[in-house]
Amino acid sequence: MGSVSGLDAAQGRQPLFSFGLISDVQYADIPDGRSFLGVPRYYRHSIIVLQRAVKEWNAHQKLKFVINFGDIVDGYCPKDQSFSMVKKVADEFDNFKGPVYHMIGNHCLYNLPRSKLLPLLKIHSLDGRAYYDFSPVPEYRFVLLDGYDISAIGWPQDHARTLVALKILEEKNPNKDKNSPIGLMGPESRFLMFNGAVGREQMKWLDGVLQEATKLNQKVVVCCHLPLDPGASSMQALLWNYDEVMDLIHRYNCVKVCLAGHDHKGGYSVDSHGIHHRVLEAALECPPGTDAFGYIDVYEDRVSLIGTDRMQCTDMYFGPQSNV
Repeated sequence: MGSVSGLDAAQGRQPLFSFGLISDVQYADIPDGRSFLGVPRYYRHSIIVLQRAVKEWNAHQKLKFVINFGDIVDGYCPKDQSFSMVKKVADEFDNFKGPVYHMIGNHCLYNLPRSKLLPLLKIHSLDGRAYYDFSPVPEYRFVLLDGYDISAIGWPQDHARTLVALKILEEKNPNKDKNSPIGLMGPESRFLMFNGAVGREQMKWLDGVLQEATKLNQKVVVCCHLPLDPGASSMQALLWNYDEVMDLIHRYNCVKVCLAGHDHKGGYSVDSHGIHHRVLEAALECPPGTDAFGYIDVYEDRVSLIGTDRMQCTDMYFGPQSNV
């Protein structure tokens, strides 16, 4: 990793721009606990990881923006504290001297309905949807998907999107507890209540964005709280319709990288079309004194993730892509 950056420095090659990232802070003012798989979770320490991240990002001075990959507070956060805790963590992000782009995750939605959550995260979208795109430089475009567009959490109980999600879970997951993957094999085990899907209107919107990016000759980075490739993630963390989303993305050559959170251990893969999938290690699972955040240097021909401590460094070179 160091040698590549050293080579760039020697040749005077500067990134086009850089941006910070962090995922799954899942802060709560409660004692440490464990995930359902027994992995330790450090609820109070996670906000300290974020504070150190913001300090580093500000010291970097050249970061154009920061992306938060969702799950700002934990589902175990006492519900009477949800609003104040989300605000507390959002305020920490606001200490970054630049724009912060948020995504929503399942834990955000356990705490607050979209109507309260989106204004706190400054996501200005239509009808409670949380997908949008932006272009920090002419050569690149970032697409932030709403993986809980169709979801059994976050929408009112009688909302059409909730009802569609419950129908999917009923059809795909025979377990009484819809968060249980018992008996579900391989990618089928993604049909759990803590995941969700990209809806039809959002798919149409994504298609339009990718068409426009292609016309403008832009490279696209797709971001989603939920992972989009089984090679980079556990099967139980995938977006319900990841295959449909990737089929659409694969019709174009503009998408180079897909970044995600949700699967706390992190992961990396390159799919059949040469698209890089990087799932980010969670801030929540950092024992005191350790960190998981980073920044990405963006070049014409690659992106380089420079991770801190538990977040792995990853160089992602854009090779020639097939038009399968």
